[in-house]
Amino acid sequence: MRELLRLGKKKWDWKRTIKIVMLLAFLVGVVVANVIGREQMAGAGVLNDYFIEKYKYAGINKENLFCYILEERMPMIIILLLLSFSSFGAVIGVLNLGWVGFSVGFMLAAAMAKYGGRGILLVVSGMFPQYIIYILVYMGYCGLAFFMGKGMHQAASMNSLCKEQIRTYGMALIIGIALMLLFVTGIFLESYLNPIFLKKIVKFF
Repeated sequence: MRELLRLGKKKWDWKRTIKIVMLLAFLVGVVVANVIGREQMAGAGVLNDYFIEKYKYAGINKENLFCYILEERMPMIIILLLLSFSSFGAVIGVLNLGWVGFSVGFMLAAAMAKYGGRGILLVVSGMFPQYIIYILVYMGYCGLAFFMGKGMHQAASMNSLCKEQIRTYGMALIIGIALMLLFVTGIFLESYLNPIFLKKIVKFF
């Protein structure tokens, strides 16, 4: 945790930190799922039998789904963008990725316990392809927060804080907006493309 708090130091390998945190969180999710037991996990997300049965035959209004997901997911991205300008933005970003790793591990273990190999296919299809983009964006905000801490540290050491601050904040804002637009692309895929994959898979359940 000390590494996460020292954002101004060049030695902090934030990419390696992200990998370690996500792997550990994933393993914790698998362990927790197995400790909780099959019965308690039976109604989790796409593992809910009622949800699967309804999803097979339900018509999906993709425009409404897009608006709903946008409303649900965008607040977190806005928070990550704002926090990336703070001294603890990288910590929050890494913890967020840890939660993603935990959730994936938990759901995969739960699906495996309930449906076997088919369950893994169900969970993966529920996350594809949008989670590829989501994770890249979350990692991007961690990198942005590190970039901000490093930029401010260099500006202070060069005694040109005002000039370097403007330059650093300007670059960070452009990167942050680009990441946000990429995240919206992920929401679009989740709304318009993911239901096609998921509907094909739930037919086997």
